This record gives sequence, C-alpha cells and structure tokens, in this order.
Amino acid sequence: MQTQHGMPQEGYQQGYQHQGMPQQGYPQQGFDQGYQQQGMPQHGYPQQQMPMQQGMPQGYPQQQMPMQQQGVPQQGMPQQVQPQPQPVPQQARPQAPAPEPASGPGPDGIDWEAEAAALESGADPVGGAAEPEAEEWDGHHEDEHHGDEGYVEEHAEAEQTGFLGEQDESREAQKKRKEKGKKAGRRNGGACLLVALVLVGLLGGAGWWGYGFYQKNFGPPPDFTGDGTGSVQVEVKPGAVGGQIGLALKNAGVVKSVDAFAKACDAEPKCSTIQPGFYGMKKEMPAAAALKELLDQAGGAAIVFPEGMNSSEIYAKIDDKLKLQKGTTAGVAKAQVNQLGLPAYANGNIEGFLWPTRYNIADGMKPEDLLKQMVKNATDKYAAANLDGQASKAGLKSAYEVVIEASILQREGNNPGDFAKMARTIQNRLASDTVHHTLGMDTTLQYSLGRKELTSKDINDGSNKFNTYINPGLPPTPISNPGDEALNAVLNPADGKWLYFIAMSPTNTLFAETDKEHAANVEAYCKAAGQGFDKVGLHCTTK
Repeated sequence: MQTQHGMPQEGYQQGYQHQGMPQQGYPQQGFDQGYQQQGMPQHGYPQQQMPMQQGMPQGYPQQQMPMQQQGVPQQGMPQQVQPQPQPVPQQARPQAPAPEPASGPGPDGIDWEAEAAALESGADPVGGAAEPEAEEWDGHHEDEHHGDEGYVEEHAEAEQTGFLGEQDESREAQKKRKEKGKKAGRRNGGACLLVALVLVGLLGGAGWWGYGFYQKNFGPPPDFTGDGTGSVQVEVKPGAVGGQIGLALKNAGVVKSVDAFAKACDAEPKCSTIQPGFYGMKKEMPAAAALKELLDQAGGAAIVFPEGMNSSEIYAKIDDKLKLQKGTTAGVAKAQVNQLGLPAYANGNIEGFLWPTRYNIADGMKPEDLLKQMVKNATDKYAAANLDGQASKAGLKSAYEVVIEASILQREGNNPGDFAKMARTIQNRLASDTVHHTLGMDTTLQYSLGRKELTSKDINDGSNKFNTYINPGLPPTPISNPGDEALNAVLNPADGKWLYFIAMSPTNTLFAETDKEHAANVEAYCKAAGQGFDKVGLHCTTK
C-alpha cells in the first residue's frame, strides 16, 4: 500500500472516522466515495449541537474542531481548522466560490490544503459553496438574541424553574409557582365546568328530541286529563265529521289535539250521529269526555220550531230561549220587518215566512239574527218549489195563496197523511156554490182573535176578514208557518168530492160530502171536547 509521509492512507480514513466524526446523517456528497460515507456534510454545518465521539468536543461546529488526528500527516495542511460562527440567515446565502488550491494533490489524489481552505470558507469541499438549510426563525437562536431583554428574562425564569434540572427553592420562587398553579387550576376548573355544561345541554337536547320523536311517531296523542274548566261554545257545522269536529274543539281549547278526539271518535260508533249546532262545552276536557258531551247534548244549544206554529207563538219561544224580556222579539219583528228579507209578495207580513225547523243558538245571539235566518230559509224553500208556476194547477192565483192554503192545512190537520185529502176539500169548497165558496174554518177565526174559544158573536161577525164562515175565499194572510208536507199537499191534492173535514184526534180526520154527515161528525167532536153544538152553523160553542 502506498503511504504519504510515512502514514498509510487506510489508517487516515479509519482514524478520522473513529476519532470524532459520526457515520450517519450526512449528505451523500464528500471528498470521495470513502469520505462521503465517513461524515462530512454537503451543506454547511448544522445549527444544532452534534454528539461527538472520542476526541471531538461538544458544540461542534460552534467549537473549534482540530483537524489534526492521530496518524494524519500535518505537512501541507493547516494545524487547525476553526470555522467561524455564522449568523443564521433568514434567506439562503449565495454560494461562495471555491478557494484556489495552494498546492496540487498529494500522492493519494487529494489536495488536502484546498479541502481545508474550502472547509474554512464554508464551501462544499467538492461541490462548491454550501447552501445553508432554509429554516424558520423560532426566536431561540443564541446568536440573534444576545442583548435581547425578553430573551434574558426568559432564560432567567427557566433557570429559576429548573432549566438545568435544579429548581429554585427560594420563598419568592415557591410563591410564584403557587400563584401560577392557582391560575392554572382556575383555568382548568372553568374549562371543565364549561365542557360539563355543554355536555349536559347536548344530552338534554338529545333526550328531549328523542322523547318528542317517540311521542309523535309511537306515543299516544296529546290529551287533557281531569274534568275541564270554564265554559266555551263550539259550533259543529252541518256535514262535519270526526277530525273536522276535533279541529273545531281544539281551536276552542276544549281538546288538546285533533288526533286524540279522532281516536275517541273511531272507538265510538255513535260519533257519526253528532248533530250540527252550538254546544256549550268546558275547556281542557279529555277527548272521550268531550265526545260524550256532544252526544248527550244532541245538537247543543238550539231551538226547534215545529210546523204549524204562528208568529206570536214563535216570538214567545225566542224570548224564552234567549232569556229576553217578554215581547222583545215581537217588538223587533214589527220594527225591523223591512230589514228581515221578506219577498215583495208578502206585503210586509212575516206570517208564513218563519220556516219551521231546528236553529242553533250562539252565545249573545240577537232575535233579529234568528228571524233573518228563518225568513231566508222560507223564501229559499218557496223559490225552489216554484210556487208561482205551480199555483195555477191547484186553482190558485199566486205563490202567496199557496202559502195561505198550506198554513190552514198545517193548522187544521194533525196527520200529514191526510193533507192531500184536506187540500182537495179546501179547493172543492172554494169552487162550490153549495157552501157559498166559504171555508167555514175555526182556525182562521181563532188566529185573528188570538184564542181558541169562539162565541156565536165571533162566528157571526163578518167584519173580521179572517171569519171564513161568512167571508168567501181564503183569509188575507197565512195563519201559521207550514212545512214541506203541507206545501206538497196543496200542489198535489187527492181526488175526491169532499166538502167537509174535521180532525177528531191527532191521528184521525173525518171527511164528508154532505151537510148531514158533517153535522154528525161535528157534534161528536164538540161533545168529546165538552163544548156545545150549533146545529145551524155546524160548529162548537161554549156553554
């Protein structure tokens, strides 16, 4: 093996490797293949301390690195290579040009003086000037903080708290550590409390959502309990069923949910029989209890007018139902007759236009409101039946005469099954010379007098236009308020020659074609009623 100055080349490489240069962690460029693997960096010196092995001081490269090693010839090389500390650059430095060699390569092919000069200048021994690694300034490089006040205080505090492993046990240091511990504890405690509150809120919200989801999809519908409180009136409109009734009850505060009432309604077959009307109910009732109340009231707050009642009887009933002073409704009807909606052919007379049926009574209803409903119902019925067009086939002149005749049938008859025969009897008498075209009805005279008992004087008083014993033809106005059956009978009379009829009972009406037959029927009726009998006039008299 060839030597230089008495030293084998292999000894140099091994000595340099084992005497202080680490084998791992260096870039892959160097003096030659052997030197590259033996520890020389490509890009300058690292900024942090590197652990050294035998013969290499700590702090490299900040400390001087002796280049003279055991077995390394010193001739032609500097005695020591001491790199100067370089300030950490904020940006990469430009490459320094490689120094010119002082002498040529040695026998081993390496110019050691040139390589040493390159190391001293910070250049790559082979590749030229080293480019320092670009790294961010972390504010802790020693060479940029000398004289920095913050840096000094930071290191002073570090020393106090055991920067070198020893903790300052002075009283002032212990006090500071205790204060820092309290602050940290308060911060940690506040953070824990906040996290706990957030978790409780999230869990509570999730639980509430889950309960609501279960109730909505699987639980029973919301419902009240107890007996209910207060009072309210609820209208059940015509045709309303199940859920529609439930919605009206919920809007009035009676039931808690429509579903609860619908469920109760499904379980009760009678729910379909609920009648329209105004119902007085309590608020906050269980749905089942509300349903029972609707069925028990059978239509709720209402007033029913049967067929055949006259206006005076109707007025008295309205006063009683609305809890008004007696005579209030009669006074309203007289004062507001032109605002009630009567047709022109009524000539301002309300009799016969108060349609008999059931009417719902709302809280605070006024009598004129009810009267308007009744008049409207009557005029609508008469228009729908085309009374004017149908009057002539019944031997009558107008729709008004149809209403008058129907009012007499309704007042005289007890059994609607007899209405058609009675209608034919009236029309026969109006056309007969035998009875002088008179009807001879007690009911017309009773209507005008306002009483049932008749005297001979009453019957013989021709000045009373409602006295059909003397005055021929129909009375001037209806005497009651007829219904559908009486109207239909007038327009569709039965065939027969009857000139007389008398209702013996609610279910029995007797008809006669001659005076003799009729006289016997009237006498029997008068005796049954405890009254006298006028053979000439063929009517009952008071004793």
